[in-house]
Amino acid sequence: MVMYLDIVDKSEQGPYMEEREFDKLLIRKVRELVKEYNIRYDPDEVVPSDTSLANDVWKAGFTLVLEVGGYNISTHRRIIFSEDEIKDALKNIPEYIIIGEGSDSRIMKHRGIEDPDPPLVEAGPTGTLVSEDIYLETMISFAQENYIDAIGSGSLRTYNGREVKVGSPLEVRAAAKIIALAREALRIVNKPGLHINDVAATTPWAKMIAVNEDWGIRRSDSMLVAQMVELKTSYEHIALAEFMRHHGIVVGNLMTPIWGSYGGASPGTAVISVAEHIFGLLAYGGLKHYLSLTHMFNCNNTGRETLWVISVVGQAIANNSKMITLHDCYTATGPGTKMILYEVAAGAITSAVSGLHGTGIGSAGGKFMDQETGLECRLYGEVAKHSTQFKRSDANEIVKKIIAKYEDTLRKEKKVIPGKSFRELYDLKTIKPSKEWLQLYLEVKKELIDLGVPLSE
Repeated sequence: MVMYLDIVDKSEQGPYMEEREFDKLLIRKVRELVKEYNIRYDPDEVVPSDTSLANDVWKAGFTLVLEVGGYNISTHRRIIFSEDEIKDALKNIPEYIIIGEGSDSRIMKHRGIEDPDPPLVEAGPTGTLVSEDIYLETMISFAQENYIDAIGSGSLRTYNGREVKVGSPLEVRAAAKIIALAREALRIVNKPGLHINDVAATTPWAKMIAVNEDWGIRRSDSMLVAQMVELKTSYEHIALAEFMRHHGIVVGNLMTPIWGSYGGASPGTAVISVAEHIFGLLAYGGLKHYLSLTHMFNCNNTGRETLWVISVVGQAIANNSKMITLHDCYTATGPGTKMILYEVAAGAITSAVSGLHGTGIGSAGGKFMDQETGLECRLYGEVAKHSTQFKRSDANEIVKKIIAKYEDTLRKEKKVIPGKSFRELYDLKTIKPSKEWLQLYLEVKKELIDLGVPLSE
């Protein structure tokens, strides 16, 4: 395995290059690899059944890491790996990890294509700002759901009424409060050992304060270490990953490839996404990999062009490595609408049959405060865990029918749609969804059953 000192040395001794020149190199190489491996996007095959396509995307992503490497924005140098280093790292991935503790623990393993074992689902107010006065209630709405195997955290807009700005010392206090409230939510729903997958603070050093075996992040939990767009890291992020490994915390490699950016359309974005999995393994020692793919217009990954990327990348990872990867589902619509439930269902089916676990939901692209509830995540978990009966070809036909219910809106709007807030959709005392929100859930669930999704009435 590539060790911590090796990453530091590579960050200081690699080829010097201005960031814009690295971007140009990356764009050029991705185009060459897409052409070399003849990677083509077929809009009628949202969930492709051609395993050779996935294998070619894997080869292209592997080659991208080998020939371009990554970039450290702190030193303005490329981080270069040898072929042996990459292969050794891939060889030494554990077959599974244990998340959570006690009776609330789960075994999270590498999933295969059309894997009959159900995926695990991690859920919370992903990437979304949450008001201080309803943070606990929001977290309870996720923690109480039986289809959710781990929870994630949202970000606090304020701390004691003061705005929490990125890089401010208040981030430290906010991080501690975020994780303490998440732990309290688990206690309230009688799931004290359930896995927490992150503390949602932007600045890496702010996350470190949240590590505490009593009230915070435990050894049975994880935190996310982000890559910058695309294939970039910094000394702060490398140090955070080392801090986590030192404390025995599972490192989550967070990728946010942008559809329509450096990779261009779906084929290039898929190649970059595979490369970022490998880079996160090498640079961070990541054991969980979060594919948080984002469309440049709708800030979602539930359109057919992005679901194709998720499916192909999931299959590429599943068929060529032992990595554990999760689909970070971002929708264009907010809660309280049928459309978000359709988007969630399409994402859940696609990811489940393609070898991924699930996480999210990033409702309305995570753009609006308090626009996140546990109910849409219930649907993701329920659909994902029941989609293991599908072959890819069956899943493809159902997913296309679901996409048809909202695709025109995606094309027309080209922006996120807020939906309704948590305050509007949940009773803040009972933490139960409103009759209207639950009724929409039940209506969509019935539609999915009619389409062939094997859910119980």
